[in-house]
Amino acid sequence: MQRAEFQAENLMMQLMVDDLDAWWAHVSTLDLVGRFGVTLRAPAMQPWGLRVGFLTDPWGVLWHVAQRREGVTHDR
Repeated sequence: MQRAEFQAENLMMQLMVDDLDAWWAHVSTLDLVGRFGVTLRAPAMQPWGLRVGFLTDPWGVLWHVAQRREGVTHDR
């Protein structure tokens, strides 16, 4: 697939999931890198207190996929 001509500039989205490891394992089986040219960075604990995996989609949008923290209301 050819990358879209339009690239999103400085656009970031955050997706909160209940089980980041399960989500990441599923996404890893889809060959998004080979099929669509996305970039992936495996989940890791970030300085701001969330465990996050990063995905840049074919349009240049950076997705932060973060593990919800137990008992933290605003993570819902």
